[in-house]
Amino acid sequence: MKKNSQLQLDVRLTSAAVASLFCVAIPAIAQDSGKPSGVPWGPVTVYPEVDLGFKSDDNIYSQHHTRNRSSSNIFIVAPKVKLEAKDGPHVYDVGYKVENGSHSYSSTDNYTDQALSANAAWKFSGRAGLKLGAEYMQGHDARGSVPGVGHNAPDEYHQTSLNALYGYGAEGARGRFEVEAGWISKRFDNFRFDAVGNPDNTKRDRDDTKLGGTFFWRIAPKTQLVLLVAQTNYDYKANSFATWTTLDSSDRKYQAGVTWEATANTTGIFKVGTVKKDFSDATRNDFSQSGWEGAVKWSPLTYSNFDFVTSRLPSESTVASASRDTRHGVTWNHAWSSQFSTALSYNFTESTYEYSATDARPVSGSQKDKISALGLKLNYKWTRNVKLGVGYDRTDKTSSNFAATDPGYKKNIFSVFLNAAI
Repeated sequence: MKKNSQLQLDVRLTSAAVASLFCVAIPAIAQDSGKPSGVPWGPVTVYPEVDLGFKSDDNIYSQHHTRNRSSSNIFIVAPKVKLEAKDGPHVYDVGYKVENGSHSYSSTDNYTDQALSANAAWKFSGRAGLKLGAEYMQGHDARGSVPGVGHNAPDEYHQTSLNALYGYGAEGARGRFEVEAGWISKRFDNFRFDAVGNPDNTKRDRDDTKLGGTFFWRIAPKTQLVLLVAQTNYDYKANSFATWTTLDSSDRKYQAGVTWEATANTTGIFKVGTVKKDFSDATRNDFSQSGWEGAVKWSPLTYSNFDFVTSRLPSESTVASASRDTRHGVTWNHAWSSQFSTALSYNFTESTYEYSATDARPVSGSQKDKISALGLKLNYKWTRNVKLGVGYDRTDKTSSNFAATDPGYKKNIFSVFLNAAI
């Protein structure tokens, strides 16, 4: 659904009104301490919040340095609200958020994203629990942000998602299990066909269905073995077009690992195993690979911690049949005082593209992309309700396929932000 000018105007007026409300409320709460407690409203607690931001991006379209690069200032207003209700151990919430971004360089790149969500968590006994969630959102892909996709305006889409998680097993029990199911339907709203009527963004419409189970077996008070089996089906919706060869496929994941808590100042989970990808179209190449997923938090001090993440998994691609992605990242969070803290992060991603006979290969016959991302944030907690900060992010992408539409780029973003919550 295309966003019309009236909708954008209404959202901007609403955003401005919410921002003004917070500016009036800030002096009244400047002496408070602790975390935002929300506003009681009968049996419901309302949590209003707003983010205000300014970004300076020196390469908004992610262009290589040999091409014309454009810079822009981006002003962001993002109000949101959550309504939460509790009934004994059960928790329910409904949330709505909207983000409006205005570019100084080109109004064509302005956007208004929004999302409506609902969640419920039930605890039926000391052993069983169920979580359900649903979300409808309208979003966009900024120009230059998706490899192999080049349009003269942001790609707009709407997406509906449902998820469920059922767990059985008492806290501290020897064994317990979780069953998870999810569904995501994504549809693009513009650039659906090219100039001669062939599918363009239509090729990116798809439904994802996931079903998986995880079994936990306690081997120590704070340590559990983990066994996981999951399958995700990707159903692309452009199958009826003779000019398009389907990317329909299934990913099956088999993993084993361990999870631990508060052991030598660390908590984490690490799983390793095999992922198999099978395509419905016989002209595409099925493949399997070893893979892993891990996340570890190390807290050498009460006010300082390191978050490590790593993974090696296949993913869907707009360049080839699929890609094999290896990711590593670390974030250092340090509280210098009760009000001032910093977050320093580094992430590295390497994507190797998997080609089939029906894919348009690069001249070199293959393609491997590498992305390094460095980030620094300085956070100042003015009051319990108001946080201020500045940030710097640098992204450096290289590609073995220089002749491609995405040969690589460098990008620097400086930002200033304010968050206010009641």
